[in-house]
Amino acid sequence: MSPEEKFMFDLEGYLVVRGALAADEVERLNGLADEVWPGEYDDKGMRSTSPVSRWGTDFLNLIDHPRLVPYQLELLGPKFRLDHDYSIFMRQSGINKVDGQLHGGPQGGLHPEGDHWYRYHDGVMRNGLMVFTYCLSDAKAGDGGFACVPGSHKSNFVQHMPPAVRSFEEPAHYVAQPAVEAGDVIIFTEALVHGTQPWKGTQERRSLLYKFSPGHSAWGQGYYDPENYGGISEQQRRIMAPPSVGNRPDSIEASA
Repeated sequence: MSPEEKFMFDLEGYLVVRGALAADEVERLNGLADEVWPGEYDDKGMRSTSPVSRWGTDFLNLIDHPRLVPYQLELLGPKFRLDHDYSIFMRQSGINKVDGQLHGGPQGGLHPEGDHWYRYHDGVMRNGLMVFTYCLSDAKAGDGGFACVPGSHKSNFVQHMPPAVRSFEEPAHYVAQPAVEAGDVIIFTEALVHGTQPWKGTQERRSLLYKFSPGHSAWGQGYYDPENYGGISEQQRRIMAPPSVGNRPDSIEASA
């Protein structure tokens, strides 16, 4: 991470890595997604499934994409693990009925979950559960989709956010919807207040969410079985390992 990226993440709790995926990668992933999971929209105009990491090698390789590994190491530490992954595809006027309203936030804020945290000490940033969202379509300003309250990962008063703002019924200047292009990756800590605005874009919103935790913790109730993945590397096996502390190996080899 560059010094400016560290500054921006510490300040706002999220970061957009521009062009993390090349255009040919985005095209290939979209084509494969159509083949593997055509899917049907629910009554709210959304389709989602899990895990997308089992859609094939190209999707498996998103857990340790070379462009993103430096961010995983900087923000989660050397023993990070994949906790769970899924997709969010939305059509125009689609609503995410699962977690559409603003949620998350630092521990003790909107939710009591113990793994929603952000810490900084002596030059080192660390996070609990984190999200790496691979954008497979554009989301222009005003299109909706991912939205957040920048800086709320360090707020002491998120519980005072008005319910109408949390549900997107009332606009608020402190709620941001960052514009992204296909190939960008949105990285954010679950300690950030965030959610999914109704989708207003004419194009289908396509996002793949890979969620990572420090090696000692877990959010999901189940763990990955590497034997379900053909062609998995030893590095990916380490990243998929269940949570542990003692003698846990580094996720990325020093020479990688």
